[in-house]
Amino acid sequence: MFNFHTPQQSEFPYTVSEINAGIAQILDECNTLVWVEGEISGFKSYPSGHCYFKLKDEQSTIPGVMWKSAVSQLNFDVKDNMAVLIIGSVRVYQKGGYYQLDVHRMMPAGVGALHLAFEKLKEKLLKEGLFDAAHKRPLPRSVGTLGVITSKNGAALWDIVRVVATRAPQTDIIIMDTAVQGEKAAPQIAKAIREMNCFGQVDLMIVGRGGGSIEDLWAFNEEVVARAVYDSQIPVISAVGHEIDYTIADFVADVRAATPSAAAQMAVPDCKESDRFFQACARQLINRFNDYFTDVCENFDRIKSSKALLKPIWLLQDAVQSYDDIERRYSKNMKTVMSDNSKKLQAAAARLNALSPLAVLNRGYSVVQDSKGSAVKSAKALKAGDNVKIRFSDGSAEAKIEFPITA
Repeated sequence: MFNFHTPQQSEFPYTVSEINAGIAQILDECNTLVWVEGEISGFKSYPSGHCYFKLKDEQSTIPGVMWKSAVSQLNFDVKDNMAVLIIGSVRVYQKGGYYQLDVHRMMPAGVGALHLAFEKLKEKLLKEGLFDAAHKRPLPRSVGTLGVITSKNGAALWDIVRVVATRAPQTDIIIMDTAVQGEKAAPQIAKAIREMNCFGQVDLMIVGRGGGSIEDLWAFNEEVVARAVYDSQIPVISAVGHEIDYTIADFVADVRAATPSAAAQMAVPDCKESDRFFQACARQLINRFNDYFTDVCENFDRIKSSKALLKPIWLLQDAVQSYDDIERRYSKNMKTVMSDNSKKLQAAAARLNALSPLAVLNRGYSVVQDSKGSAVKSAKALKAGDNVKIRFSDGSAEAKIEFPITA
């Protein structure tokens, strides 16, 4: 250990650096880890990620530094005049010649500050989507193995075991003992959730503890627990505290239960209720079968006594007679239609014949055609020497124009 000497004990004076180094050595060897409460003043964050501030009370002030690694663990915004609790070490900044607090962890002081931290984390995770209903999974309808993460010494465990044993004694329970209160609780709970997922032999998981103050339940408000619940591949029921207690884990979990006992009731169906349900189903099935076979018997009796089975030859004769009637009606209708259509056709042919050029030729007229076969409609279209064809009703004759055509 460093020992200071008096002027009578040495002929050489200390340097400033030696004084500061000696004080630093004394503080380091005393292992000065302290828990301090005070008010933040002059808080400033640097690009390096380190933060510097002063911690004060009504009478004194001490400089403080919070390194980047510790700053990353903050779950609230540090502001001037905020009351905080700090766990840190008293160290000497030798270059500046003053001592300061090296902060390892900072927490808001008082329940009001805890609520502030709760709301800040809740808002952060809400924006990230950790509370979204789309991510929540339905609970399995049948649970063969139930996982429980809680303290083995807590009343919550025995409440869960008692309810499961009463409602579904065939269900196996896998218990992971963890701290549920205190500084080490949150990382232990998160680790247990991950290990339960790695084990993979459970259908459903209950994570929780009994009631308590906000400080007692704070482990379930830590971000590490919230993210472990969100990442779980096994559906999670959160059962923290009593009915009025809400934690961040409750918002992230697939289902929130008011108490551990309520969580157990959600997890497994009541065998007695299931037995009553199956008995009701069996009675309903028997009644349906009875109704069905009663209808079958009645239909059989009705068919057995029907005309078709008693006098089948009558049905055949009726069908033959109906066929003959239809054939007669069809034949008569066809004759009528054919006669009407024949008369219409004759009338149309007479009108067409009256308009036919051949009918005109039969009355003594003829048609003169030029060498191309086109009808000559005007005398002016011919000249002397043109060959023409004269068509009569019973044939045609060739002719040649010898004289000029006169009008």
